[in-house]
Amino acid sequence: MNLLRHDFQEEIKEILRQIKENAEQRILYQYIDNPPISQLRVCLLYLFLRQCGVRASAIRRYVVTAMLIQLGLDSHEQVSLEKEDTPLGVRTRQLTVLAGAYFSSRYYYLLAEMEDVRAIGQLARSIQEINEWKINLYWENGWTAEQYLRRKVDIESSLLKSFGKAYGGEKADVWVNIFSQMILVEQLLGEYKACRWEEGAGTYFRLLSKEEGTHNAYQSMLQYIHKALHQCRKLSALLDDEEGRVELKHLIDRCVEELDNQKVRAEEM
Repeated sequence: MNLLRHDFQEEIKEILRQIKENAEQRILYQYIDNPPISQLRVCLLYLFLRQCGVRASAIRRYVVTAMLIQLGLDSHEQVSLEKEDTPLGVRTRQLTVLAGAYFSSRYYYLLAEMEDVRAIGQLARSIQEINEWKINLYWENGWTAEQYLRRKVDIESSLLKSFGKAYGGEKADVWVNIFSQMILVEQLLGEYKACRWEEGAGTYFRLLSKEEGTHNAYQSMLQYIHKALHQCRKLSALLDDEEGRVELKHLIDRCVEELDNQKVRAEEM
């Protein structure tokens, strides 16, 4: 997912290169795959920090750091709770746990180099909050589909929102809402794609299907995606920076294109 301006595209490419460089560990790669990097989140955080006037080198460091934390959290999500009976299975699970710790160590190292105590504190609080929410999400029963989705979005958007609250100034609330709505769109698109292409329906869709039936769940999810996209457009109009508005609208349009492509593919089946 690219931005419009060529120099922005080059910055995003450099940030992604630095993320991969910091996440690269030859021994781990022999046994496990890294979780995917969300380019949408990279672009959102880049645009936000740029609009806040943060210098380019610091933006790169902040975005790389945030994505390394996300990789660490996502790696721990992949740890199997099932009993492993083979040496390879045991080793893979152990290395998956170690991968999460490795990504975290890289994030602490990068921030320590910057001597940025403020960023370390805010991200540490966000990580604590995420882990508390995850425990609550995965161990409590009785969630409705809506409750589950809202908590999942809280978890996935927490790192971005921590930057919004710390650096957003007068527009902090606007950016926090933008982050929430865009991550909501990302989560819903992921759920829609998974259930349409038999990749294993996500938890939200399973809960929604129990409440409304499978056919109605598809329709409800599509309506929800369109509603979230509409809300994103309304929020983007509140930004003072025209360049930021244009780039954000472009990201929203790309999400619309992805949804349309998925619907076309479904109709061709």
